[in-house]
Amino acid sequence: MKPAKARRASITTLLLIACSPASGEPPAHYLERAGVALMEALGDPQQLENVLAIYDDGLELHPDDAELRYGRAQLLTSLGQYEEAKQDLDELHEGGLHKEGMLLRCMVHERLAGAAEDALACYAGAEAAFATASEASGQPDANHILAAHLAESPEADALLLEWPDSENSMLKEILEMEREDLIRQFLP
Repeated sequence: MKPAKARRASITTLLLIACSPASGEPPAHYLERAGVALMEALGDPQQLENVLAIYDDGLELHPDDAELRYGRAQLLTSLGQYEEAKQDLDELHEGGLHKEGMLLRCMVHERLAGAAEDALACYAGAEAAFATASEASGQPDANHILAAHLAESPEADALLLEWPDSENSMLKEILEMEREDLIRQFLP
């Protein structure tokens, strides 16, 4: 092989090795790749499966990365793979899950098992996390109101009145839905 060809082959090999998952890319690499692929997927099921493969590759190397696991859980939820999403969300819950993740976990559990006592307790925990965050900002966000509503909290109506756009008909319409319809609106 000529020296120039050998050098190009060596450079190509080095680039392939550097870009392979075995090179130990940081979690941010997989999050960025998944984010770009997700935007390009435009809802195409095959492309969404490719995004799922990116999350799987990242989690293979970084099984304790909460952002990768939560991203995969969100994608699994959007793909209707609720059992798999539940596993990821339950694992995250054991290590501490942010308030939005707590709400998603409750909704996935309810989607799978229906509205049971443990679902209400789950939503109450999410509501408490949102309440703590709302104390800092001075007002609830839509997810806080949703968590309170699904927890069947007496605070839900008061929170809706505190909502900056309390005349928001879309939010009111969502909250007036039957419970099962509401869950299926978010998780078909």
